[in-house]
Amino acid sequence: MSLRTKTVLGIALIEITILMILTFSAMSFLSDSNEQQLIKRANAAATLFSHAAKDSVLSTDLATLNDLVDEFAGLDDVAYVRVLRDGKEMACAGDKDLLDRQMHEDKTLDGVSDGVFDVRVPITVGTTNFAIVDIGFETTMISSMLANAQKAIIAIASIEVVLVAIFSFILGTYLTRGLTRLTTAANKLGQSGPGYQLNHNSSDELGDVARAFDSMSAKLEKDYSDLSSARADAELACDSKSRFLASMSHEIRTPMNGVLGILNILEETNLNKEQKKLVSTATESGHFLLSVINDILDFTRMESNTLILENKAFNVHRCIESVVDTFQPSANAQGLVLHCYIEQDVPKYLVGDENRVKQILLNLIGNAIKFTQEGSIQIKVAGQTIEQNRVSLNCIVTDTGIGISKNALDYLFDEFTMVDQTYSRSKEGSGLGLAICKRLCTLMDGDVTVQSQPQLGSTFSFNIKLEVASQESETEETSTTPDLVRNDLSILVAEDNRANQLVIKEMFKRLGIDIDIAENGLEALKRVEEYRYDLIFMDISMPQMDGMQACHAIRALEDSNTASTPIVALTAHSLAGDKEKFLAAGMNDYLSKPLRLSQLIEKINLFVSKPSPEAMQTSLDESIVDMQPEETKLTQNIEVETKLWGRRKEDKDLELVDEKILQQMIEDTSAEVIPLLIDHYVEESNQRLDKIYIAMDASDKETLEFEAHTLGSSSLALGNRTLSNLARKIEHLCIEGQQESAFKLKEELQILADNSLNALEQRKLKGFTESAG
Repeated sequence: MSLRTKTVLGIALIEITILMILTFSAMSFLSDSNEQQLIKRANAAATLFSHAAKDSVLSTDLATLNDLVDEFAGLDDVAYVRVLRDGKEMACAGDKDLLDRQMHEDKTLDGVSDGVFDVRVPITVGTTNFAIVDIGFETTMISSMLANAQKAIIAIASIEVVLVAIFSFILGTYLTRGLTRLTTAANKLGQSGPGYQLNHNSSDELGDVARAFDSMSAKLEKDYSDLSSARADAELACDSKSRFLASMSHEIRTPMNGVLGILNILEETNLNKEQKKLVSTATESGHFLLSVINDILDFTRMESNTLILENKAFNVHRCIESVVDTFQPSANAQGLVLHCYIEQDVPKYLVGDENRVKQILLNLIGNAIKFTQEGSIQIKVAGQTIEQNRVSLNCIVTDTGIGISKNALDYLFDEFTMVDQTYSRSKEGSGLGLAICKRLCTLMDGDVTVQSQPQLGSTFSFNIKLEVASQESETEETSTTPDLVRNDLSILVAEDNRANQLVIKEMFKRLGIDIDIAENGLEALKRVEEYRYDLIFMDISMPQMDGMQACHAIRALEDSNTASTPIVALTAHSLAGDKEKFLAAGMNDYLSKPLRLSQLIEKINLFVSKPSPEAMQTSLDESIVDMQPEETKLTQNIEVETKLWGRRKEDKDLELVDEKILQQMIEDTSAEVIPLLIDHYVEESNQRLDKIYIAMDASDKETLEFEAHTLGSSSLALGNRTLSNLARKIEHLCIEGQQESAFKLKEELQILADNSLNALEQRKLKGFTESAG
């Protein structure tokens, strides 16, 4: 039912109800009024007649009495008159039928059934009744008058109802016309976006609503435009971040593959004690650098919700003991007691991601050993059944190390922060280990906490919830290197990095296989056109023609046998989604750098033994799943992190660009990558500063706190220490509820940010070199 119909019916219903009440009230009033008048007139006339006939009745003057009766009966509305004495009729006049009937005195009009109102009055002397006078008064005129009045009232009420209905229709139409326009405008707003205007100029309330709608639509259009622009900027920044991480991953992992491969080969040669120590140190540094890259990639996956946990049965006791055994040599070398106790209530087999559980333990135990000079590290593991087939695994790592200050505990699990941010810090790391631990625990329905006192030690506790598995469901892994099924193979390797070429050649040399090397994708295509290969290992990032383009070109060759040659992607790319891109490009499988000899043999055996298509697909699916643990494996050197900023006075004498931090960054990465990092940092900082200024103007405490926190972390990492200190000051003012003071720092922040970013740009122009030490 439309609003107009409801308006018409509502008003008409109200009007009809009121009219009915008025009509019934008027009719009741008229009836009562005429009844009272009739009763008073009848009683008065009867009394008057009795007084007039009294003398005639007492003297029995029948002639005079008859004249009086006849005269009175001739009056209007008098139906009959009769005088009775001792039950006998002395005189009468009027309607004979009425006189012959049995007379009943009437008190009200409701009791009249024959159209005559009957009245009886006695003729008395003193207290003695000598006679009775009966008089009948006709009620026809009164009834007729009441009927006419009722018809007139009903006619007037009906006309009024019609007029009200017409008026209601006009009013409803007027009201709903404005609402209909608003409805149409709202629909157009939803279909074509904000900006539509009603342009209704009336001065009533509907005009006010229309103008409010126009104002809202215009504001929505502006906000929508700003939001679209911000979304485009955010997507561009996210894409830039992804490309930066992909580039960093490839550019670092590719040369590190060559470095670690050469070091592994060098370890097997005849070296003296000092040389072996140097090679071992170089190998550990290389693995540490890879662990930093893996930390960053892990954290990026968690931020984008693309990190997927495995769900396989594993031996919990062996998992924990293997991690503890890994740290035993380090603990012994430092004179520390490393003890692990697993309670009996911990099931032997659970279902979950074994590598991620190891990753958490590696972080926590590694931190405990690094920051404990003397004493012990104790690991206690307990289990608690929370459901029929579900267990809460609780692990406590307690050390007697240097401990952590109280103000640092609040920021311990934040990303890209460390207890010691200075150039002279003795413990290296990416600042992500504990942040990753916390997020991994969250993904496994748990949490990680810490209790610590300076110089007394720390206790890290974490709990995760896993399902119980049977022993039979566990898949045992073998650590032995598989045998090569064939060595009479023709293999092409497309790799542009010379160090990696050397490593790969040495690996195949050990297998007794001579390989061909192509410097880029174009050269690989030419060799495939000239020779028939059993297997092709294809790097992704190469000059002239990359690996995916080369794969497309090979698959498009006319020779079907050559076009169907198995191609295995060989790359340092390890971001989420990259593996799927390589496989969609036509490659048969995927290997991540740095390579392992066992993995290389497995891939060769997979494709030269010619298994069934179903087995090939199964192996491919498993290889995709199994890549993640390799990409995210951490070494023992995981750092304890926390924010450096506390409530101390800001040092005004710090330079805008801290050279010590830049030199530390060069040592952690390389001089060549610093300009790229600065460009990325400056671009993101300008975008983040814009958000901070908007938040300050809008008094948006939450946004200001978040953006200032991120700006403080990133600024300190690239040497803008003074800018970082001011950002942290703003962040803590928001945390402590003093956001009004934070909002007033906008002008100071603008000046310092411009100077700091310009100073970093000027420092980039001077170039960077590796330190001699």
